[in-house]
Order: sequence, then structure tokens, then C-alpha cells
Amino acid sequence: MHHWKNWAVTNRPFLFFIARFLITFFALSFMYSLYLVYSERQGDLDLVTYWISRGSHEMARFLGVADCEWSCFIDGCYVGRPGRMVNILEGCNGLRLAIVYAAYVIGIGGWNWRSLLQMTVGLVVVQIFNIIRIGSLIALRDYGGDIYFYFIKYVFGVWIYGSIIVLWVLKPRIDRWLGAK
Repeated sequence: MHHWKNWAVTNRPFLFFIARFLITFFALSFMYSLYLVYSERQGDLDLVTYWISRGSHEMARFLGVADCEWSCFIDGCYVGRPGRMVNILEGCNGLRLAIVYAAYVIGIGGWNWRSLLQMTVGLVVVQIFNIIRIGSLIALRDYGGDIYFYFIKYVFGVWIYGSIIVLWVLKPRIDRWLGAK
């Protein structure tokens, strides 16, 4: 018991990080799950998926998919050319990944205005990366073949997780910009 107590004292910052991370992660995940249940009971698609699909539609049009169509239903949105639509579901909206980033920010910095600002910026950055990712996927869907499946399986996963890694790497710099000690 004495050994455990010594270990806990020496690793106190790490234990506080883990506690703050887990509390934030589970609290935000629970709130998001409640929101999804509420949306489903209302018979609506959740707004995050709606706006991500809308942004992806505009990104695909920007990338040259001129006759790109967009339609949403309770189970997700379909974006692309007829016969080559991409189905954007709740799991594609990047919010769960943003929740992990938010939990990391709170775990490191605690509950303060700087952390809340970084959580907000992180949410926006992840969503921008996600819109670029899905819009590119819609444009690549027209080309079909092996390149589409290669990108969907490998490149786009690295792309969206890369946004989180970029935010993690920039966190100390953002802290300094915001005047943290």
C-alpha cells in the first residue's frame, strides 16, 4: 500500500490528466448520445451531420463535381452524382474525434477559458478537415476504380486523424499565444 501511495504522489499530474480526460470524454460522449437520441425521437437528422454533408457538397462542387446532388434523410445524407452517391452518416461527421480532442485539451489544461477556446477551435478545425476529406471523396467517387478505394481505406483515415495530431502538436504554441504560463 505504501508503494502505491508513493507512486500516486509522484505521478499526481498524470493521474489528474487521466481523471480530467476521462470525465470530460465520458461527459461529452454522454451529452452527444443524448442529443442523437433526441434527434432520432424528433424524426430528424442530427444537425452536425446535416451541416457536414452540406459543406461536403459545396466542397465537391468546388472540386469540379458540377452536377453534384445533395439530399438528407433521417439516417444520413447522400451527396454526389446520381449512381455514384456517397452516404454521409452520423459516424462520418467527425464529432466523436473532436470529443477526444476536447477531452485531451481539458486533461492537459484543466477547465478554464483557454481550454474552452481551444476546444472550440479544435472542433472547427476537425470539421474543416472532415469537409475537405468527404468533399474530396465525393470528387474521387466519379473516377472510381482502385484510387477511390485506396483513398477511402488509407489516405482519408490519415487525413482526419492528422487534423488531431496537428492540433496536439500546436497545443503548446496555442497555450503561449493565449498567455498561459
